[in-house]
Amino acid sequence: MSKDADVEQATKPESGVVQVEPAIPEQPQAAAPTTVSTATTVIAVTNGEKPVEATPATTATPATAEQVQPATTIAGIELATPTSPPTGSGKASMDPALINFKVLYVLTQLCGLTMIVLVATWIGQHFGGLAGTSNPGVEFNWHPLFMTIGFIYLYGNSILIYRGFRTTRKKTLKLTHAGIHMGAFILTVIALKTVFDSHNLANPPIPNMYSLHSWLGLSAVIVFSLQYVAGFVAFLAPGLRENYRIAMMPLHIYFGLFGFVLAIASALMGITEKAIFAIKTPAYSTLPPAGVLANVIGVLYVVFGALVVYLATEPAYKRKPIPEDTALLSSSSANE
Repeated sequence: MSKDADVEQATKPESGVVQVEPAIPEQPQAAAPTTVSTATTVIAVTNGEKPVEATPATTATPATAEQVQPATTIAGIELATPTSPPTGSGKASMDPALINFKVLYVLTQLCGLTMIVLVATWIGQHFGGLAGTSNPGVEFNWHPLFMTIGFIYLYGNSILIYRGFRTTRKKTLKLTHAGIHMGAFILTVIALKTVFDSHNLANPPIPNMYSLHSWLGLSAVIVFSLQYVAGFVAFLAPGLRENYRIAMMPLHIYFGLFGFVLAIASALMGITEKAIFAIKTPAYSTLPPAGVLANVIGVLYVVFGALVVYLATEPAYKRKPIPEDTALLSSSSANE
């Protein structure tokens, strides 16, 4: 090769493009899916010029939730999306405490109804049934029957109405609670009249209010009446501020239960007193059928009372508010 050619080749400017393929970094196994975009770094090498760097070599952008989720539509057609499996229905998903409450509530009702039937059988088979003022001795039999129905069974059910019908609106339960109480009060007043008639119309007359049964019984009626009036004014009559109603609620609950327990205690004394005075031939001490029936009735009084108090005081059985209760409370507060 000639010398001129060598010089020309040595002085000829060199130009070229070097294409570099960057390595993509390896992603960790536990990392969230990412969208990786790579760009080629182009370095232009020119004669005497500084290399120019183009776009960044590699960019990694974390995938969004929308990118990870499967598509729900294709070409305008909506696809079915998977749903979580049902958690269960019926008794399988019911709160165990609520199941226990229902069982005990039914048992309470059966106990109360059996108690009423046995009292009616007791006075019908062993004490002559029922009569009016023309036969004061038999007229007395209205007293244990109406006291059992009104002052024990209805009184106890009125206490349990909120928990027994927990899905019913609060306003409806309030009216039902007051209505059952009123029915119990009417039967109690009639029962008191019959016992006073049986004493005053007897020949000779029998003294009134001398026994412990009569003292506790009248005390229970007074407590029942006062707490009924106070409850009506506090929770049914309009005008009382909500904070006063909230403050009175514990007292209303306490005296309601106190009056009920007092009624049970008085009934136990009354049925024992009746058995001792009226079961003569054969004597009560020999445990005749009338005496056995009286004892069974007394046991049912205790069982019914214990069930009512337990169901009314167990925190797990407390009624939970429903949306209608909140609307009622808001309306009541707005009107005050």
